[in-house]
Formats: sequence, structure tokens, C-alpha cells
Amino acid sequence: MKNDIDGYKHYILKTIATLLRIIVYSLVFLAIIFGLKLTMNYLSPFIVAILISLLIKPISKIFISMKISKGISVAISMILVYGVLFSLLILGLSRGISELIYLAHKLPLYSNAIYEFINNLSKEAQNIYIQLPSEVTTYAIETAKNLLDKLGILLTNTAKYAVNTLYGLPKLGIIFIITSVAAFFITKDSDKIQDFIYRQFTPSWQSKIVSFKNNLLNSLAGFIKAQLILLSITFIESLIGLSIIGVRYALIISIIVSLVDILPVLGTGTVYVPWAIVAIIIGKYRLGISLLILYIIIVVIRYMIEPKVVGQQLGIHPLISLISIYVGAKVMGPIGVILGPTIAVVIKATQNVGILPKFK
Repeated sequence: MKNDIDGYKHYILKTIATLLRIIVYSLVFLAIIFGLKLTMNYLSPFIVAILISLLIKPISKIFISMKISKGISVAISMILVYGVLFSLLILGLSRGISELIYLAHKLPLYSNAIYEFINNLSKEAQNIYIQLPSEVTTYAIETAKNLLDKLGILLTNTAKYAVNTLYGLPKLGIIFIITSVAAFFITKDSDKIQDFIYRQFTPSWQSKIVSFKNNLLNSLAGFIKAQLILLSITFIESLIGLSIIGVRYALIISIIVSLVDILPVLGTGTVYVPWAIVAIIIGKYRLGISLLILYIIIVVIRYMIEPKVVGQQLGIHPLISLISIYVGAKVMGPIGVILGPTIAVVIKATQNVGILPKFK
């Protein structure tokens, strides 16, 4: 009997200890997210500089091997990386402008179709309005007023955002210069920076930091692999769906959709939803409905497989991956979809090297 009681006590204490660990790690996770959110405005140029440095460093090593000085090698590599990035940006903008010009030529046709659609819709609405009870019509009028007010606020905010963006261009230029200079020195003096950080710790902690860095690099590679898998799945779904629907340039559109899907702020809905709405408005109901169905299928499949794919590649359980994605998105917005799992990986890496205790 006494052994049973001791067993129950041990089980209860073990359960309490596990729950306390979960609570502590959850608080650490939230603290890191809120800390990043608070410091992002101040550290974002330097975080971007580190990412640029990761692109520059492998290229600079090629020039260094040619007996070119490190500073010049980094400068040449930075020019090459910026050249590629700006070329892609200009190519994208020029393509977008050409598409807008094409749309401007087609706009009279679309505007006539839209006008006819709205005219027919208003006639139908008037017929329905006459037959409705007074309570319903009053509610409909109030709802319409609220929608118009919200639309007015949206347009005002959009105009303010456009003005603020124009005023913010000089500030953006300063941030670009700071980021570029930081990226140059981070790449050029990466060994010195690394040695300086290591010297602040004891030898035992230095080995832990090296292991921690290796864990993070492996996790980063896993995250990139996970995104490539999700991108490939979105591309295949779009290509098959658009081919079945009979859309021209299905291959090119599928590539664009899959690339847009990587960006947490945008997603496939940025392409499919407006396209479907315009198709329905101009009378292409089959195309519009088909695009909406395809979009729903892509979104559902992504939400089903994303936690598992990300979890497998990062070495964390799919449930933890799902929780980190959800909490990150709720706290930090769309960027939290990426930062949430990243923070979960950081916590796991600290466990792997013994900085934080592992779950039992």
C-alpha cells in the first residue's frame, strides 16, 4: 500500500515538474517573441545586414582565394549581390508596369462589363428591397452606411500611407546605407567578431556556443528545405489546377503563385482572389468559381501539411510547429509565421547543447 502511495506521489511530482517546464518554456518563447517585436524597429537594419552577409561571404571567399585583399573581395561581392537583387527588382517592376499598360488598354472592355454587372445587380437589389420588411431594410441601410464609412476610412488610410511612404524615402535611403555598411563590416570582420564573442565565455561555454551555432545552421538549412517543399507543392497544385481549368500560361502563373506563397504577408490569395473576382464581374463565372475552388484546395492542403513538413525539417514535433506558427502569427503578424518556428528551433538548440534542460 505504501509503495502504491509513493508511486502515486512520484507520478504526481513528475507530472507537476513536466508542466512547470512546459510553462517555463512557453514563457521563454513568448518573452523572445515580445522581445523581438519591441527591438525589431531598432535592430532590423542589422538583422538584414547579417542576412546579406550570409549571401556575400561565400562569394567573397572565391575572390580572397585569388589573393585579392579581404576588404576589396567583400566590396566586389556586395556589388555583385546588390546587382543581382536590383536586377531582379527592376525586372519585376518592368514586368508589372508592362502588365499595367496592357490592363489599361483592356480597361474600357472591363469597365463596360463591370458597369453592366453593377447595373444589373442594383436592379435586382431594388426589386428585393421593395419586397423586404421595414426592419430588414432599415438594418440593410445601416449596414451599407457602416460599409461606406469603413471604405472611406480605408481610402483615407491608404492615402496617408502613400504620403508617409513618399516622406519616408529619405529615411529608407539612410537605412539602406546603414544596412550596407553594417553588412560590409560584418562580412569583412566576421572572424574578429566571432573571436570577440567566444572570448567572453569560458572554454566549456565556448564549445556549447559552437554546438549551438551548428544546430542553428542545420535548422536554417532545414527551414529553407521545408519552404522549398511547400513551394514545390503549391507549384504542382497550381499547375495541375490551372491546366485543368484551361488557363493560358499556366506554367508561368504557377511559378509566380508559388513564389508569392513564400511571402508571409501575401500568399496565394493575393493572386487567385482578385483574379477570381474580376473573372466573375466580367461574366466568366466558370473561371472565377474554378479559381476560388483551386485557391481553397491549395490553402487547405498547405494548412494540413505545413506543420508536419516544417516540424520534420526543423526536428520539432508537428504540434509544436503548429503552436509556434499560430502564436508567432498572433503576436507578430504575418512575419511571425517564420519567426515562431525559428524561436522554437532556438529553444530546442539550447536544449541540445545543454544550456536549457531537455524534457524527460
